[in-house]
Amino acid sequence: MSGLQGRNTSPLIAAEGLGKVYHLYKRPQDRLRQLLATGGRTYYKEHWALRDVSFAINPGEAFGIIGRNGAGKSTLLQILAGVLSPTTGRVETPQRVAALLELGSGFKPDFTGRQNVFVNAAVLGVPRKVAERRMDEILEFADIGEHIDQPVRTYSSGMFLRLAFAVTICLEPEVLIVDEALAVGDVFFRQKCYARLQSLMDKGVAVVLVSHAMNDVAQFCTRALYLERGSTVFLGSAMDAVKLFMLRAAGDTSLEPGAAPPEGVAVEGFGSEGFWPEPSAFLDISGAGRAESGRVECLGVAVLDAQGLPARAFEQGDKAFFHVEYRVHEPLEVPVAGVELVSDKGVIVFGKNTLQYDCRVPEYVPAGSLLRFVYEVKLDLAVGEYTFGAGMTAMSAADFARRSEMTHPELDGRNTVLSTLSNVGSLAVTFRTADTSPVQLTHHGVANLPGSARAAFLPGGDNPA
Repeated sequence: MSGLQGRNTSPLIAAEGLGKVYHLYKRPQDRLRQLLATGGRTYYKEHWALRDVSFAINPGEAFGIIGRNGAGKSTLLQILAGVLSPTTGRVETPQRVAALLELGSGFKPDFTGRQNVFVNAAVLGVPRKVAERRMDEILEFADIGEHIDQPVRTYSSGMFLRLAFAVTICLEPEVLIVDEALAVGDVFFRQKCYARLQSLMDKGVAVVLVSHAMNDVAQFCTRALYLERGSTVFLGSAMDAVKLFMLRAAGDTSLEPGAAPPEGVAVEGFGSEGFWPEPSAFLDISGAGRAESGRVECLGVAVLDAQGLPARAFEQGDKAFFHVEYRVHEPLEVPVAGVELVSDKGVIVFGKNTLQYDCRVPEYVPAGSLLRFVYEVKLDLAVGEYTFGAGMTAMSAADFARRSEMTHPELDGRNTVLSTLSNVGSLAVTFRTADTSPVQLTHHGVANLPGSARAAFLPGGDNPA
C-alpha cells in the first residue's frame, strides 16, 4: 500500500445507524387496505433486513462483508450502490461507485458488448472519450475476442463476467463493490482479477468484497463486517471475522477455557484402554444419512478436542478425536470401521479405516456386543467447513490374515458393508491463533502434504563444479 502514502485518508464510505425495513403483506389486497387505513391500523408485518449498522471504509482498503444467506448483505450492498434508500441512518459515498451485484446487470441484451461498454461508462459518469481511450485495455482484459461485437444475449455467464468486470475495473471507480461475481470465472481469470484489484487499491480505490469463500475474505481483505439477521456481529480484522463466522456456523459447543474436561466412562473388554466420552458428549445423529444392513447399528458419534472436550471448531493442525459406537445384532468376524471428512464442495478430503490404520481389532464379535472406535485425526486441512461420516464393514478372519497380500480391489471386494452414516455433523478448521511459527497459515490448498524444502546460495551466480 505504499502508493497511498501522503494521500487523503478520510473515509470514502461512512455509514451510520443504517436500517432498512420491509412491509410484508399476507395478501395482495392488504396493500390497498393499508393505503386506505385510518387510526394507525396496519395490515403488514415489519421485517428489518438491516438494523443499526455503522462502519467506514478508507481509500485503498479491501473491506469484506460476510454472513449467512438472509443476513442482510445484499440489502446493504444495494444501499451502498444507491439502488435502495435506507429507512434509518445515513450513508455517505463518493460520486463514482461501481457495483457488480448481478452478472450482466445494466447490460442491454440486444446491444453488442462494445456498445454496452459505453452504456456502462455513462452509468458510471465516465465521458465517452475516456471509454474510447480505454477500450483496448477493456478488450484485452475481457479477452472474449470477436464476441465483443455480438449481442450480449448470446454471451455465456463467463463472458458476461469477463466483460462486466473489465468495464468496471478499467474505468477505475472510486469504490468497487463485488458480490460473489468472481465465483463464476475460472481460476486463471480470478487470479487476473485479484491482481487488478490490488493495483486499483494501490491507487486509492476502495474494494468491497462479499463472498462465501472465507479464504478469499481472510487473505484479500484487511477488515470485515460480519452480519447476522441484519445486525452487526463483528467489525474488525478480516481474519478474526472469518474465524468467528466459522465458529458460530459450526455451532461450537466447546466449554469455556479452563473448564474441567467431562468425566470419562471406563470400557470393559476389548479396546478398554483410555477415555470414553460421557453420553452428553455425543451428537444427535437422527438426521444423518443412514444405510445399515441390520447386523450392526451405529449408536453414537462424538467429536472431541485434545483436552477431551466436545468441539466443533479446530485450528489448523489441531487433533480431532472421533468416537464412534456400534451395537452388534448378529455375530461377525473381523470388523473394519472408519471415518471420512468431506469438503463444502462435496470432495472427500480424508478417509481412513482400521485396516489402513493397522489397528488391533477382534477377530470375532458375538451378538449383543458393543464396538467402540476412536480415530485421532490431525487436521492439516485448508481453513473451511467440513462434514464427516462414519462406516463399518466386516471380513473373514482368513482374509484378514492375508490382507497385506491382496490388491486394494481384492480386499475391497472381500468386505461386506454393514453400516454407513453420512452428514453426521460438521466441523470448522480455522486459522491458528497461538503458535503461528513460522507463519499463521500452514499451507495453501486442501491438504498439508509431508515434505521439506531446501535452498542453496551461490555467490555471484557461479555454476557448481
